[in-house]
Amino acid sequence: MKSLIPLFFLFIFFLGESGCRIQSNPPELISLSVREANVGDEITLVGHQFGASPVVLFGTGTSAISASIVNNDDNTIKVKVPYITPGSTLIRVQTDQGTTDPLPFIARQPGPVVATISPTNGLPGTSVVITGDFLNQIKQVRFGNVAAAIQDSVAQKLTVTVPPNVGRGPVILSIETKGGFINTNFIVAGTPQITSLSPLQTKPGAQLVIKGMNLTDGQVRVNGKPTDKALTTVTDTEIRTVIPAEATTGRVTVTVFEKLVATSTDTVQIFQAPVVARLSAQDAIGGDKVIIEGRNLAAVTNVMFGNFIATFRVLSDTQLEAVVPSPVASGPVVISVSSLGGSGSGVESLFVYLPPSSVTVTPPRQLPGRFVTISGKDFYRISDVRFNNVSIPIVDRVEGSSVYISLPANAVSGPVTITNRAGSGVSAVPLVIIQPAVVTGVTPASAKVGQRVVIRGDYLQDAQILFTGSAKAAADDGKNTDTERWVLVPADAKTGPIRITNATTTITETTSFTVVP
Repeated sequence: MKSLIPLFFLFIFFLGESGCRIQSNPPELISLSVREANVGDEITLVGHQFGASPVVLFGTGTSAISASIVNNDDNTIKVKVPYITPGSTLIRVQTDQGTTDPLPFIARQPGPVVATISPTNGLPGTSVVITGDFLNQIKQVRFGNVAAAIQDSVAQKLTVTVPPNVGRGPVILSIETKGGFINTNFIVAGTPQITSLSPLQTKPGAQLVIKGMNLTDGQVRVNGKPTDKALTTVTDTEIRTVIPAEATTGRVTVTVFEKLVATSTDTVQIFQAPVVARLSAQDAIGGDKVIIEGRNLAAVTNVMFGNFIATFRVLSDTQLEAVVPSPVASGPVVISVSSLGGSGSGVESLFVYLPPSSVTVTPPRQLPGRFVTISGKDFYRISDVRFNNVSIPIVDRVEGSSVYISLPANAVSGPVTITNRAGSGVSAVPLVIIQPAVVTGVTPASAKVGQRVVIRGDYLQDAQILFTGSAKAAADDGKNTDTERWVLVPADAKTGPIRITNATTTITETTSFTVVP
């Protein structure tokens, strides 16, 4: 029993030593790296016995805020100044061994930092959420020169309302806190919207009507090409402008205050005026197909040959194939085309022509091997002359009115046919090829001087009729045709054959004719 007493006292001694060690090693805060700093800055605390898991407190009592420790050891602690009310405060270090005496410190509020603004534009009454840092301790928020109502404010987020009396357009959004101020941009305007375009198919120089919302101050572009502001009227719900000359098919954009852009869902088709550059032919007849070459031809809706509408089909944006309408008269015609983009006419004209008509032959009676002139209407591009269906070469021509031919030696009387690609024309009166006179009868077979004698046959027209004994040809008595001649018995006529000589110079004699005394 006596041997246990010393052990008991030894246990009590060690227990006492242990208890004194726990209570006798509290942390000690000696100094701060700086006496004042901005919220969020890092400062260093110097002291002793900070241990492995110290807690750094800013403030007093239940309102004290624990700071975020960056790193620490037994003698130093690096912390970040927490979000506390700017001004004088106290700093303490707390461990499981106790709490240090406080050191004074002044916390400064840094200038506000803006990371995002949403939305970046809005009409009066719009709630605007600003994120960033140090957005608490607000003194005022202004849109331009107009103060804004603050809905909510914490360090990383500020919510304000666009004031009702601020003007439309870009303004400076100014945020002032106890730590400073910052300016950023804001547009007092609603986001523009395009709800409709009219018309959707148009041409340069035509009016374009844009309807939508929040269009005030809108600048219009058609497929990237700006419209003329001087020709544009703008309201908040409608813009009227004019399609630029160089505009092409595409979407329409409206840019408000140089930043806010609305893009149409519809595409406006811009049709440029068609241009006729050249034709595949210089002359044509009704029914021919002519290729029209140029530009902007894909949208052509109408083709005119002079005053006549032509059927056509589009081959490409540079080619049309048109059918020449039947003309009412021969001559040059101008080809014009039109589309939604406008109209265009060719510099070159197309000569269209009709079949030859009103065919006449001069002289109407001719000897074989001699020349005749064939004339009439629409003698254009004559390709063939036929006499009794035999083709005869053209010696000369006056385009549009006549041709000159030489009759073959074996030619016989018959119609003359003139042909071009449009058709043919036939002489109304056959051409008579003069042959030696033929007599088929003389009535009466005897007559007194001065009486009428009728000679029938062929090729008698204009022939010289000479009675036996007469010094000159008998006088006509009213009829002078190829098949019948009326003459008077001359005073010096004698009984005997009558001699008949025509242009062939061949003499034909009748049977004996008796002159009654």
